[in-house]
Parts: sequence; C-alpha cells; structure tokens
Amino acid sequence: MDALILRTIGEKEVRAGLRNRWFLLYTALFLVLSVAFATVAVAGSTLTGQPGFGRTSAGLMNLMLLIVPLIGLTIGAQAIVAEREDRFLEFQLAQPVGSAEVYLGKYLGAAASLVLMLAFGLGVSGVLLAIRGGATDAGAFLLLVLLTMLLGLGMLSVGFLVSSFAPRTAAALGIALTLWLVFVMLGDLGLMGSAAIMKMTPATLLGLTFINPLDVYKLAGVNLLQSSLEVLGPAGSYAIDRFGAGLTWLLLALLALWVVAPLPIGYWLFRRTDFR
Repeated sequence: MDALILRTIGEKEVRAGLRNRWFLLYTALFLVLSVAFATVAVAGSTLTGQPGFGRTSAGLMNLMLLIVPLIGLTIGAQAIVAEREDRFLEFQLAQPVGSAEVYLGKYLGAAASLVLMLAFGLGVSGVLLAIRGGATDAGAFLLLVLLTMLLGLGMLSVGFLVSSFAPRTAAALGIALTLWLVFVMLGDLGLMGSAAIMKMTPATLLGLTFINPLDVYKLAGVNLLQSSLEVLGPAGSYAIDRFGAGLTWLLLALLALWVVAPLPIGYWLFRRTDFR
C-alpha cells in the first residue's frame, strides 16, 4: 500500500468535504449548538456557584451523544455511494491504484474532515468556557474532546460500512438514520424499560450497555470526568465493582473497536459491490 497514494486520495477527500454544502451545514450547526449549550451551562454553573469545566463538560456530553453520531453516520454513509452514483468511483478504480488504497484513503480523508469539524466546534466552546467559567478543570474538557472524536470516528466507520454496499445515496442515508435511532432508543431509556420488564440482572444490563457505542461513550465520559458511575444506575455500580480501575481502559478499547472493526467488513462489501 503506497503512502503517497493514500495521502493524495485523503487530501482530495478533505478538499471535497470542505466544499460540500452538507459538511458546511453540519459544521455551522455543530458550532452553534456547542456554543449555545456551553453558554447556558456556564450561566447555570455560575448561578449555582460551581463554575469551571467539570460541571459544564458533563452537560455538554449529553449534546454530543445525540449530534456527533448523527453527523458521523451520515457523512460516512455518503462517502462512497455518492461517487458510485455519479460514476466517479468507477473512474478512480480504473486508475493504477489499489482498491484498498481507494477505500482507506477515502476514510482517512473523511476522518480528517470530521476531526477538524469537531475540533473547531469544541475548541470555540472551550475558549468560551475558559473566558466565562475559568480554566479550573481544563483537563476534563480535553478528555471530553478526545472521547467525542473517538465516538465520531466510530460512527464514521459504521457509516462507511453502510456506504460500501448501498446502491443509492438515499438508501444509505435511510440506513444511517435508522441506525442512529436504534443506538439512541436502545440507550438509557430503552435499557431501563427493558430491565424493568424483563427483570435483567446488573451483569446482563452492563453487557447490553457495552454493545451500544453511545452508552460506552457515556460510561467513559462519566468515569473520566471523575463522577460517580452510580448515577447511571445498577449497570454503573456493577461496572465499578466488576472492573475497578481497569474499567477506563476497557471502555476506551470498546470505543476504539467501533472505529476499527467496521472497516475490514466494509472493505469486503466494497469489493463485492464494485468488482462484480
């Protein structure tokens, strides 16, 4: 695999992303929501006499749980199928480049664009928090940024998997939105309702929590922000008792798995779809 080819394809994807009106719309929406939420959080923290990053970071995390997976899934879902529809992908694959280089180069370019967008939106929010609330716990906010980027890249990988086999952009976006709804609905509210009806044990509840990347992100965020996992109910308490200090590394490994695991599956589907 040629690093120069990967870089060339990746840079082309970044430039295309920065010119894409949907990407620009996502960036503007993410920036506005992040800044607005940070402003409200700082005002609330000041009123309660607890300014700083820690309290506001925990609140900002709830916004990230909804918007970042949606952005990652939809960007990834359009990445390949859009070029398949306009026949540009066919032109690319006819060049002296490998299919793996095309696939990985596109992912790296989309990942760089997504990271830039998240860094920009969260960076502006962080500056606002520092000015209005003081930088007493900036480490907590930086941890939240890194976790959010990991979640976004994981959802981007899932979106790429969808884009690898979807015949049309509309179908890919439909699948991506359905997955987003499933992840959200199977989050806290879904698990709490299922646990009450099916009388799940804490171990079963924690296992189901580990399957959902949004729940893993929330567990990791609460844990790294040095809040008590007991606020997450029986699953949080059981996680502390079962894994102790190793829980943080387990959660980070699960998030990293969501970034890595969908890519080889997506590439296999990509080859089956575009090399028949």
